[in-house]
Parts: sequence; structure tokens; C-alpha cells
Amino acid sequence: MGRSHLVVDRFDDEDRVLVAVSPSGNRMLTVTHDQDTLAVHRVTDCSVEVELGATVLPPHPGAEPEDDEAEVFFDYEGGFIDEATALVGTVESDEEFGPGRHWLVDTTRLRLQGEVLYPRDVPGMPSALGDGTWYTVSATENALHVWAL
Repeated sequence: MGRSHLVVDRFDDEDRVLVAVSPSGNRMLTVTHDQDTLAVHRVTDCSVEVELGATVLPPHPGAEPEDDEAEVFFDYEGGFIDEATALVGTVESDEEFGPGRHWLVDTTRLRLQGEVLYPRDVPGMPSALGDGTWYTVSATENALHVWAL
């Protein structure tokens, strides 16, 4: 289920990848190419409203504390669950240490709200639908699971 990534240039002189557009269409969520910073931008002028660095993300529980290679970073995929909440993943950086994780983010202050805990293993990236729900695909890609806050 690979997706192509849209590269958006000239955001504070830094290349960024467009992750999602808010349900209202007024805001965009981007991540830097090195995946260390999320930002919410106004669509009208592309200015940054708020940013969140990956340093707020806790290390993966399966990583050794002294492992310098266990850097946690944001995935290029995610989206707005609603106008004020985004869902992002650290699946790519987590894969070496165990299951990937998904995170709720307050997009008004761009603050990490916490990890999403599922009743079963949820592989892969989350895809937000903008109406308070999101979906994930099963490991065998034969089932779609829809989740809500």
C-alpha cells in the first residue's frame, strides 16, 4: 500500500512533505524531510502556525536505553482526525524495535496528547478521515479497521 509523497517547497526555506489538509481546508500538516519536525500551516499564506519536534516522542519500549541508533521520528503519513486533532505515526522508526506506534496531536498548540492504544496489534500507518475517525489496514491487507476517538 505504498503512497507517493508530495514535496512542498519554500516553507521557511526548508523542504517539507505535505502530510494532510484539515477538514476545513484551511490548514496543512507537514513534516520536514528529515522527519524531525511537524508543522501546521495556514493554507492562505503557508505560514507556520505551530511546530512540534520529534524530541517530545518517547523512545520505543523495545529499544535499549543506551542505543544511539534508536532515534524516533515522524512518519510521512498521518492526517487530521478533526480540525483540532491529528493522528501521526512513528511506525518507520519503531519497526526495528517492535510494533509501530500512533500518536494523537493537538493541532491548535501542536502538543503531543499521547499514544493511541489499540485492543489488538495494528500494523502500518494510520489514515485519518477528518470526521473523528481513522482507519488502519490489517497485516494481511484483507481487513480495514475503522477507529474513533
